[in-house]
Amino acid sequence: MAHNIVIAGCGNIGLKLALALSPSHRVFGLKRDITHLPSEITGISVDVTDPLSLEDKLPSSVDYLVYCLTAGSFNDETYRQIYVEGLRNTINELKRTALTPKRIFFVSSSSVYPQDDDQWVNEESPVKPSRFSGIRLLEAEQVAHTSPFAATSIRFSGIYGGHRTRLLEQVKSGQANSQSTAYTNRIHEDDCVQILRHLIEQDINGATVADCYLASDCEPVRMNDLVNWMSEELGIHSAKRDAADGSLNSQHNTPGKAQRRAGSKKCSNKRLLESGYKFKYPTFREGYREMIKVITHKGAD
Repeated sequence: MAHNIVIAGCGNIGLKLALALSPSHRVFGLKRDITHLPSEITGISVDVTDPLSLEDKLPSSVDYLVYCLTAGSFNDETYRQIYVEGLRNTINELKRTALTPKRIFFVSSSSVYPQDDDQWVNEESPVKPSRFSGIRLLEAEQVAHTSPFAATSIRFSGIYGGHRTRLLEQVKSGQANSQSTAYTNRIHEDDCVQILRHLIEQDINGATVADCYLASDCEPVRMNDLVNWMSEELGIHSAKRDAADGSLNSQHNTPGKAQRRAGSKKCSNKRLLESGYKFKYPTFREGYREMIKVITHKGAD
């Protein structure tokens, strides 16, 4: 049975999700500029930060809402407008027009966790973010969970893949921070898409869907170890890097406190695995190795 699925935000993840769902469902994409949306998606031109822009624009029936916008700027006001007010406006429009989605899926972030002492965190761990990004995302989660509709927050860790090649480019240019011993948690963009699809299908099929999932791959890694692994895969060997590696060995087991904006923690994906999800890229190795093959091939051309 086809369902009406509204995806607010059709960036890299939202667009891929829409295309993955479109063969079986009617997919609507909320976006300011819908000019370039593919024909499989019904575009709806709105600005979610403007309640008037949303009036009477939603389809006559909404089974699921996936809210996966991306803030265009890294500052508090933009995060408040995009995540908190945008979601609130969209929910208010659902209520105003008596639409009753079965569930809202809100794309959040592991930045809601403030832990910086290398401990494991999961969906039950304390969330008391100190930075505005985590504060606003947690506030938006609360908007979703206090709405009249069932809601699920998916807290993705550091997303890479697709056009997200910044760390690889930094390693190639020698600009990556190879001295940080803080833990970093990664998840490939393709897994983000498939996790959302998996949870929507779980709900459609009547399986239990939790109100929160921490979505990260199966192996947290210290940043210096990740950078050194990338360097080896890229064939980058220099006396400077070798010297840095040697100096880091003695501090390998020291906590990574305050060395990264995201702190230093290890994200557990146990709940997600128990839901039946199988990762396409279980660790950073599979995901980045594929990306390295692509850029190496381009370089050879």
